[in-house]
Amino acid sequence: MDRRAFMMTGAWLSSAAGGAWPWLAQAAARRDTLAVIDSTLAGGPAFADYVVRMKLPVFETGDDIGMLWYTTLAPRLRQTSAQSPASLIGFTRASDYFVLKELATRMGQMVVPGGEQRAAPIAQVGHVTFVLTPRFIR
Repeated sequence: MDRRAFMMTGAWLSSAAGGAWPWLAQAAARRDTLAVIDSTLAGGPAFADYVVRMKLPVFETGDDIGMLWYTTLAPRLRQTSAQSPASLIGFTRASDYFVLKELATRMGQMVVPGGEQRAAPIAQVGHVTFVLTPRFIR
């Protein structure tokens, strides 16, 4: 890894994860966690490397996050057992996070652990690192 990549990865990890980091690490350590990544964003490839090392299923956001939710994520989240429900982690555009959060929380089983912690309103940030966990796992 060259020095620039090292510095960018370090800056990304410390700033992008921010307040979500403890929940992100906890969710990523579980084998039934799904990951959603927008690899076109700066920091996306570093997050992808992280989840690949954790051996998590990774899904690219693509052009339609709603389609990804309905065709792939929601069915996989429903397939998990009640004893071991899946979490969802990701690094996406703020707009994709907003849609995913609305769909997942309306499903009634997912929550944002610890509430949302960010320095600026979601409309002002370009990307979001997030964790959505089952309602009863905290």
